[in-house]
Formats: sequence, C-alpha cells, structure tokens
Amino acid sequence: MKEAFDCYNIADNKKALDCLRELVRTSNISCRPRLVLFTQGNCVPCSQEKALRQPDIDEGIIQEISISSPEGLAIAAKNEIDFVPALVLLDCHDNIILPPDESV
Repeated sequence: MKEAFDCYNIADNKKALDCLRELVRTSNISCRPRLVLFTQGNCVPCSQEKALRQPDIDEGIIQEISISSPEGLAIAAKNEIDFVPALVLLDCHDNIILPPDESV
C-alpha cells in the first residue's frame, strides 16, 4: 500500500500532490489521512488557493478549515501552523504528516 512518504519522495510537486490526493481518496486504514487547506477570511492568497483547489474541495479530497474556527485554532496550535493559506496532510489525530527527515 502506498504511504505518504512515498508521495513525499516524488520530486515533482504536482505529481507529489496527485499522489497525496490518491492516497486520501483510496486509503482504507482506520487512521485515514486527510488533506486540509487552512484559510482565513479577508485573505487574498487564501481565496486564490481555495479557487485553485476548489475541484478537490468539492469532491471531498481536500477539507477547507478556517484557521479562526475552534477546530482550526486547535489544529494550528497543536502543529504550530503560523500562516495561511496552508495545505497540510493530517493523520486521524490531527498531527501533520511530515516528509521524512533525510538529515538524520
């Protein structure tokens, strides 16, 4: 089964995102990952990113969360998300799934 780390190892950003989309769409594990787009009202870059990602939002592949909402504030604080827009991959416990650190 494909894992997030397989997607992170793809050098081409578009292909890596395609891989993550497929992972989210087809994952059948109990702790299913999800792609989340953090946005905020009156944020022009957020509106642009949302427009770009709208087809995936409409399909349920990407979930949009306002960073100002209670859920957004909690996830942002837990993962030290300081900026929007931010597209992140979260596990079922709302922890960011980061690429492997190759320097270790």
